[in-house]
Amino acid sequence: MTRSSLFKSVVSIAFVGTALLVAGPAMALIEGELSVGNRTGNFSEKSLSGTTIELAGHLDPIPLVPVSFGVRVVNDTFNPTVADHSMKSLSATAIVPEVAAWFPLGDIRPFARLGYTLVSAYKGTMEATVLGSTVSGDVAFKSTGIRMAAGVNYSILPLIALSAAFEQSTEKLSMSEKLAGVTVESDFDFKNTALVVGIKAGI
Repeated sequence: MTRSSLFKSVVSIAFVGTALLVAGPAMALIEGELSVGNRTGNFSEKSLSGTTIELAGHLDPIPLVPVSFGVRVVNDTFNPTVADHSMKSLSATAIVPEVAAWFPLGDIRPFARLGYTLVSAYKGTMEATVLGSTVSGDVAFKSTGIRMAAGVNYSILPLIALSAAFEQSTEKLSMSEKLAGVTVESDFDFKNTALVVGIKAGI
């Protein structure tokens, strides 16, 4: 390769890179997000539905590399009915470390993220049949599991974007509680999905 062709190649790469940066939304080093939506799932072979509120913060430590690392705090509130479910109420708070990646297409950024429930607390009230008798009481669960999401961000201002995502979680809930003096131990698979919309802001 001659010195002239090498120079032309470098200029071409620099031009394309500059064009992509100009065409894409400004990238933030630190980004915060607030999202709300609806979450549905299957708990102990019966369905649950409720609201979800999420707060997240991400750090994009490598310039021009569309990968960020962060933590998401998820709060879910379910409203089951005793008529068709052993749970009378159920709420959850989870802390989820995660990694996200995106592809810049001008003002639109399709993205995907992968997280793992590190700390969680599910609390509720439950009616159950124990030794032939119906008992009720407060219950608490701990959970672990994988959380995945895919969606799109739309930049409305520099460093501010609207977001929409579809989330899917596969969790294992473990319980060990006393109901009417009887210790009840149970494990549940809790597969759930959510549709959330939100806003992101970066600095």
